[in-house]
Amino acid sequence: MKTNFLRLFKVFACLLFVALWSSEVKAQYCTPTFFQGCALSGSIDNFSVTGASATAISDLGTGCSSTGTLPVTCYRDMHTTMSVTFNPGSSYTASISTAIGFIPADVQIFIDFNDNFSFTDAGETVGGGTFSLIGSTSITILIPSGAAAGVHRMRIVASGDEFYPSVNPCPSYSILGGGTNTIGEVHDYNVNISGTVTTCPAVTGLTVSAIAATTATLNWTAATGAIGYEWAVTTSATPPASGTLTTLTTANATALTASTAYYAHVRTKCSATSFSSWVSVPFTTLSTTGCAAPAVTLGAGTSSTQIVNWTAVTGAIGYEWSVTTSATPPASGTATTLLTATASGLTASTAYYAHVRTKCSATSFSAWISIPFTTAASTTTCAAPSLSLGAGTSTTQIVNWAAITGATGYEWVVDMVATAPTGSGTGTTLTTFTATGLTAATTYYAHVRTNCGTSNSTWTTIPFTTGPSTAGCNPVTGLTASAITATTATISWTAVTGSVGYQYVINNVVTAPTGSGTNIATTTYNATALTAGTTYYAHVRDSCGPTSLSVWNTIPFTTLSTTCNAVTSLVASAITSNSATITWVRPTGTIAAQYVIDNNPANPTVSGTTTTLSTRNLTGLSSSTTYYAHVRDTCGATALSAWVTIPITTLASGVGVVDINAENGFGINAYPNPVSGALTVEIQGGLDNEGMIQVMDVTGKLLKVIPATDRTVSIDMSGLSTGLYLVRYSDAAHSQTIKINKQ
Repeated sequence: MKTNFLRLFKVFACLLFVALWSSEVKAQYCTPTFFQGCALSGSIDNFSVTGASATAISDLGTGCSSTGTLPVTCYRDMHTTMSVTFNPGSSYTASISTAIGFIPADVQIFIDFNDNFSFTDAGETVGGGTFSLIGSTSITILIPSGAAAGVHRMRIVASGDEFYPSVNPCPSYSILGGGTNTIGEVHDYNVNISGTVTTCPAVTGLTVSAIAATTATLNWTAATGAIGYEWAVTTSATPPASGTLTTLTTANATALTASTAYYAHVRTKCSATSFSSWVSVPFTTLSTTGCAAPAVTLGAGTSSTQIVNWTAVTGAIGYEWSVTTSATPPASGTATTLLTATASGLTASTAYYAHVRTKCSATSFSAWISIPFTTAASTTTCAAPSLSLGAGTSTTQIVNWAAITGATGYEWVVDMVATAPTGSGTGTTLTTFTATGLTAATTYYAHVRTNCGTSNSTWTTIPFTTGPSTAGCNPVTGLTASAITATTATISWTAVTGSVGYQYVINNVVTAPTGSGTNIATTTYNATALTAGTTYYAHVRDSCGPTSLSVWNTIPFTTLSTTCNAVTSLVASAITSNSATITWVRPTGTIAAQYVIDNNPANPTVSGTTTTLSTRNLTGLSSSTTYYAHVRDTCGATALSAWVTIPITTLASGVGVVDINAENGFGINAYPNPVSGALTVEIQGGLDNEGMIQVMDVTGKLLKVIPATDRTVSIDMSGLSTGLYLVRYSDAAHSQTIKINKQ
């Protein structure tokens, strides 16, 4: 017994060692190998990068880390001794240099964010650049905002391989089989991704003012969290790599060239390594040729308009003008060749500035001339609203009105006094309110007036009476509409115990009536003089006393049409060798349909089979036979629509299914089904020269695509596995799919 136990223990220990050894062997990064290594190019002599939280890697003067013969291992693994901290959503600048460079070298930086010992997953290439022979290069490392927090391996790969310019994160070379890289070097380090996502806000309100021939002033709004800003003025719309550092929110650009288009670029600096995106605005310097400014005067003005005039300038090819609430001229204005402009859409009693400048050429402008003015006070009287009542109950009432131009708001009051209120009301910016807490069966007055800023309109008043109390009064049940004709209908309901009568309303509104209905003592009402083919609503409520009524019960009904419209969308589907299904859409207001199935395309001369459904399953058909499905609508005893007809051709025995659309007779047929080799697809109806046939498995995976250049297409199915497949034909006007069984 003891011997057996020892044997089992040894076996278990051996298996555990093998499992741990296997896991350890798998859990490692590849060791890069090269044919020539870094002796000719791709040597990483110096690598440094400064990260967040005062961390940095400075691996300098390392030279070419070449060991072995063929293959050569040029690999410096420093991940256990050198690391740097990066924040998600931030960028960092790495410096790499080489002292060996007979040919240019490409450099790429990878980070294994998911720690699966591979650098080829999406998003794990974080930067790249190029050595130009001997020298250094700066590479921006961009950390994705969604990067997983924790310690990860970072790999720097330099490749001087002119035959394989694509940088491989795991270069390898074999004497027997060659490899992906022959020249280069690899360094490994650790990075710690912090859990804090760094977002540096961009500046706002960037403007360029005081533009002269050689100078301009940049201004912007301070950004939250900024420790400074970088700015630049260039002739390119593309922002620079870096700019001039400042802690101000303004900068003066000098030594510019006259009559030149420039771009002002500004970005926020939130830390030593964290910057926002650049914000850029264009501007053009003035000409030095002496483009004279015009003399500007004001013409007539109102509360919403102002005429601006100016004198002609010799040599001008046009002018630009603008009206703003700022004394600072704009970067550009509205172009015109006239000597006058009218600003409209202005606000009453508001201070504005009219700005005008001369245009002497495409790039030459005078200085802006600005003149202030204030619009006149509004002369518009504050209009009173027009009121209407919405839905009401025994305790609530909705009051509505149309919006008033120039209104800043409204006030409302609900009381039992017909005269206008003497004080203020409840303020609102809406055009509706709901009065609540009212007393049943009581007359009230809703008063509303308009607020126009410094003035108010007169009050508008509308009376209303709340509905009777519904407490303890049971609603009617069993409400139905029957014996419906084109102009009449019978409305009936179940008697309510304790009722003293009922009220009814017949209208075209689905919502409950807001007023009283017509009193009736019976539980039946015959509605007459209705309009044919029209949807009505029957509203009925119980009366339990003079001031006690139940809630309304409502049902819709539609009168019959005097003109019987034909059915639409007649379609035949699921066609087999002995059956098919036809469906159609009946017009509104019809009571039934008739159908006939025969072998004659002409309209039937006899009545068809009547059905209240919109579909029929046809069985007992003969294979390979053309039938005709005729369907017409029934609108009454003698009102019948025209026949609608479609052809249906049953399939041969053993053939799959086919669908035909009644609107254009289009359909597809495929045989044999089941199929083992070639499948023939026939296209019936219209054929588009851009038609395509697709073969897919039941998951929707596309397996084959065949152009449908003829009505008969053969598809080789022999290479597909046994099972169910979908064959779809589609073009600009059609799309149809059938199922095929592959043996």
